Amino acid sequence: MPPKKVQENPKGGSLFKFEVIGINDKQFYGALAECEILHIWEKTLGRDREEIFAMSYNRSLTRNFRVTFKLVANVVPGDVYPEPNFVFYRKGSNPDAKDEEDDAIHCRIIGFNAVKPVELGQLTRITVTTNDFSVSPEDIIPWLAKFGSVSSNSDYERNSLGIRTDIFETEIVLNRHVPEFLPVAGRKVQVAYPGIPKICNNCFQAGHMKRGCKSKKKDWLERVAEIRSAGEFEDELFGGWIGLLDRA
Repeated sequence: MPPKKVQENPKGGSLFKFEVIGINDKQFYGALAECEILHIWEKTLGRDREEIFAMSYNRSLTRNFRVTFKLVANVVPGDVYPEPNFVFYRKGSNPDAKDEEDDAIHCRIIGFNAVKPVELGQLTRITVTTNDFSVSPEDIIPWLAKFGSVSSNSDYERNSLGIRTDIFETEIVLNRHVPEFLPVAGRKVQVAYPGIPKICNNCFQAGHMKRGCKSKKKDWLERVAEIRSAGEFEDELFGGWIGLLDRA
């Protein structure tokens, strides 16, 4: 099935959600790998991976495994999925077993909704994906405070078992937009909220995405040096990046 085309709207977008409800006619308890989630999006649902600018999902074993795709486009329900329920087939759990049948992963579309871009001066929910559990709220909040008033209602997301994920959430009244990627405490973290200005992950400039970039690839450390040289952020906010810059 060829990918369905959608009309890209850089000022808007959609959230598309589904959950896993069973495996081989039994209740599902576990997790899917990111490559499996992307396979569902591309092969099972017949979508284009480049429609996604971020996704979130349970990162530990859990029931009601849920996935939210954050899309760069507004979509029409009938163009995204023909039925509310679908099955994803993956290789059996025992790779050494001969003639083992594929696992049948039964999924259910929860729905989708359009995203209204945030306006400056408006209270909005913001997420920061750290990919590292050593990054604390005390590391993140001073960065965000440079762009607006951060709520005290801040913490990491927890999954259905109460285990902390690597996704930090807070509310902020934006005075100006936050860069999509920040060098927080020696880590490259990704910021997301409705309408955040998207930048190219190849040259770190606005106006285009990586797939259409014609510029030379810029190393992330070069980008960190640019942010530091602007003089807005104290060196202690960068953490281990400062040592790398000083040795470069």
